[in-house]
Amino acid sequence: MKILFKNAEIVSASETSIKDVLVEDEKIEKIDDNINEKADKEYDLTGKYLLPGVIDAHVHFRTPGYEAKEDWKTGSAAALAGGVTTVFDMPNTKPHTTTLEALAAKREIVARNAKVNYGFFFGGEADNLEDCKEAEGIVGFKVYMGATTGQKALGKKDNIEDLLEDLFANTDRVVAVHAEDEAIMQKHAEVYQGDHTAEVHSLIRNDEVAFTAAKKAIHIAKKYEGRMHICHMSTKKEVELIRKFGGDLITCEVTPHHLFLSIKDYSTHGNFVKVNPPIRGQHDQDILWKAVQDGVVRIIASDHAPHLREEKDVDYWKAPAGVPGVQTTLPLMLNAVNDERLEIQDVVRLLSYGPAKLYGVQSKGAIREGYDADLVVVDMNLMQQVKDKDMKSKCGWSPFSDMYLKGWPEMTFVRGVLGMENGRIVRSEELEGKEVVVS
Repeated sequence: MKILFKNAEIVSASETSIKDVLVEDEKIEKIDDNINEKADKEYDLTGKYLLPGVIDAHVHFRTPGYEAKEDWKTGSAAALAGGVTTVFDMPNTKPHTTTLEALAAKREIVARNAKVNYGFFFGGEADNLEDCKEAEGIVGFKVYMGATTGQKALGKKDNIEDLLEDLFANTDRVVAVHAEDEAIMQKHAEVYQGDHTAEVHSLIRNDEVAFTAAKKAIHIAKKYEGRMHICHMSTKKEVELIRKFGGDLITCEVTPHHLFLSIKDYSTHGNFVKVNPPIRGQHDQDILWKAVQDGVVRIIASDHAPHLREEKDVDYWKAPAGVPGVQTTLPLMLNAVNDERLEIQDVVRLLSYGPAKLYGVQSKGAIREGYDADLVVVDMNLMQQVKDKDMKSKCGWSPFSDMYLKGWPEMTFVRGVLGMENGRIVRSEELEGKEVVVS
């Protein structure tokens, strides 16, 4: 099947240009000023932008083990609605993806149900090095220095250096780290055990918790010259570490909820903005934005972590941490472009090109001849309100509900197959996710 996009303003990580784009089957066949070949379907994109599909490098699609919160059908729908064509799934499922058997079982489930492309993180633990060495095709390893939802702290004080040293020495993939210091968190939890307000979450897991763990992890990575990625960075102190030590070997990501939500939102959202690491104050948020704008932050990832309403609407100490985000990441960042906080090329750099380059994903992250036709058509003038009823995730809510955003994905194509149009998921037998190829 051939698809022709006419008069598209193509966005790369560095520039925009108006061209025609011809897609044949799963690939971008031709990019030129004026393509007149006959196609099965033609779209006139005058006034619209054509972006490479978003690669969300940090999601929790909850399968296997927590399908009541999300599965790959609902997660795929949420991704498609948000212009996301590829996701990387984290290992804190049930069972954890820390054995070759668990990885194979997850691959089988996802291959049957995914409507977007996907990659897998493999959990690194003190006693699974042999499985880590044999885990082929994964995008990276995930190490938890602090406990989070569905996951105990894997990197304890007496083994975190040994674990990371072994991973750096025996594998060639990126090691992504959840950097929170478990011991400091436990001390703070004892101090604040009588406080049942959601706001206490940002005190228990304060900036010292994040900074101490990130500093330790970065020190180890520098010592062993390993490739380390700090997930969901949220504080000024972490930004200062990355500014000093970051580069090709040490990188970081920021989430939309840390950019667009702050501690003032506890008063209206309560546990519905309880996340790990927690939302911060305005000063930290301003520092994060500066780091995003000047390239210190390598990628933006949603950390999509859905929970049902009834799980969140309980006492603080019983409520799980995490918010859905895969559907709203691109609209939030497009709105930031309209607010003149970013250029549209920055959106591609952070959401498409950056993740593909960081994790070595082949044929994705850019609009180039021979690349996969993972594409999203964007209307930068479309103003819409985020509404819970429009969320495709099984959890059915968003922490950004009621916000008005200008700039939305209009169509999403996965390897040349239309998966979303004007907010509606297009059901098609041809729409099928495939595991990414990494180098």
